[in-house]
Amino acid sequence: MGQTCWAQIRDFQTSRLNSTGGAGVASILSTEAAILNPASSSFFEGSSFSYQAYKTTLKKENDKRDLNKDDFPSSNKSQGFFLSDHSGPVKGGFAYIKQDENNFNRERFSLHGAVPISENASFGVRYGYFLDKKPPQLGKRHEVHHQATIGTTYIVDDDTVLGLIAIDPTRTNAGDERLIAGFQYDLADRFMLIGDLGTQYTKNVQEKYLWRAAIQINIFDDFFLKAGRFWDNIETLKGAGWGFSWIGPRMGIEFAQKISENFGQDSYIYKDEKLIDTSLSALVKF
Repeated sequence: MGQTCWAQIRDFQTSRLNSTGGAGVASILSTEAAILNPASSSFFEGSSFSYQAYKTTLKKENDKRDLNKDDFPSSNKSQGFFLSDHSGPVKGGFAYIKQDENNFNRERFSLHGAVPISENASFGVRYGYFLDKKPPQLGKRHEVHHQATIGTTYIVDDDTVLGLIAIDPTRTNAGDERLIAGFQYDLADRFMLIGDLGTQYTKNVQEKYLWRAAIQINIFDDFFLKAGRFWDNIETLKGAGWGFSWIGPRMGIEFAQKISENFGQDSYIYKDEKLIDTSLSALVKF
């Protein structure tokens, strides 16, 4: 499949996930439960609202773009609105995400819920509705698909958390299916290791796999630095991310940047080009 006509929209990531290279299946996260592991919602109290946004730019544009008349648009913006409610027996939330990337457009509506299955473990389910709009030259412009995700989180002890998610287990959209396991480990008082390992389980595991690894450093009581790397042999993307955040009792802000490059053929990113995602988010707890 050639680079001049093939394109897709990458999975939306929050500022936190951009900073860790996407790692966080085992992390106890409220906002990210709507797009990563829904089971983590079970461990929260109260409610929150979050706004996430990032802009994508292209670095080191390949000369072949001019020859192929394959211009990369200057406006590539993604944003998400996340509302979480943890006051009832089933804790979860709703998310609306809008993405514009490489002349493609996606709207995504997501609803998730989680319940405890023991004192240290939880189970969650997420439903997603996707509406994709393609450029006119690709024929049929609108495509709709549905996607389910199931996940579980297990707190081993004060230092270690494990997580597991199955994305699109019913294979409603062939190619989206993933099985991803993760861990989070407090190596020291203010130093955390985060890692994910996954596969497209319907394919050869040695050929279709991904890994993500990150560190988080807690500076002072409410300021965090994060950095991560990722290698995705399914989407043929690799790269790194970094960021920082301030999380207060009622509010939080986060900034991140992720750099991605292609190492395969089926991508709209040409050789030596890099995608730069620069993101900013705000969180309000109530």
